[in-house]
Amino acid sequence: MEKKNKVVVRIGGREYAMRGSESEEYIHKVAVYVDKKMREISGKQPPLSTSMLAILTAINLADEIIKQKDEIERLQRELKQTKSAAKAVDRDRINIYDIPRKHRS
Repeated sequence: MEKKNKVVVRIGGREYAMRGSESEEYIHKVAVYVDKKMREISGKQPPLSTSMLAILTAINLADEIIKQKDEIERLQRELKQTKSAAKAVDRDRINIYDIPRKHRS
């Protein structure tokens, strides 16, 4: 059975007890990131309810994830094309060997 870490984190000024299989450090890292996003959004908006702030934060985080996934897919396609092009160059490459010449007497 997988060990679950229990961690208390602070997000949006409130404490939450979280449990997960990731390390305590990682859970804190995630919580700090979410808290930072909430503060960014809160600072750009008039006062929002906690639920509205949570929804806007979730939307912004989902937007980041989708854009990053799209970028990863684009880079994977580019890498695949580059590898294909490199293989084509290798197939078309002419090998030149140094052939010793016979000495004329």
